[in-house]
Amino acid sequence: MLSVDEQIELEIGARAELEKLRAEATNEEVDPQAVAVDVAIGRLSRLDSMQMEEVRKAASRSRNQRIHELQEALRKMDEGSYGICEGCEEWIAYARLEQRPEAILCGACSKRIQVPRGR
Repeated sequence: MLSVDEQIELEIGARAELEKLRAEATNEEVDPQAVAVDVAIGRLSRLDSMQMEEVRKAASRSRNQRIHELQEALRKMDEGSYGICEGCEEWIAYARLEQRPEAILCGACSKRIQVPRGR
């Protein structure tokens, strides 16, 4: 079971991480270095540009997923159900939550159950 101090620390950390990710998302929206795919450049440069765009999109999807997971963790904190493993319904270790505040599984269940990243 998490102590009140641990819960407060985890909430502060989750909110700070959420703010950081939201700021990154906002800064990415106005990227002056992005090269449009239809710009007349060499073939290899165009391929590099397209590949970099795909990498950027993947990073953006991953960041948006993490934002969603942190929002869900904060909702659970408000409800009082935060820190309980969805696999075995035992408490998730503080050290694990400190590293990944959005964790929904304890260490044992995360090794045993393969949950898609989107959960």
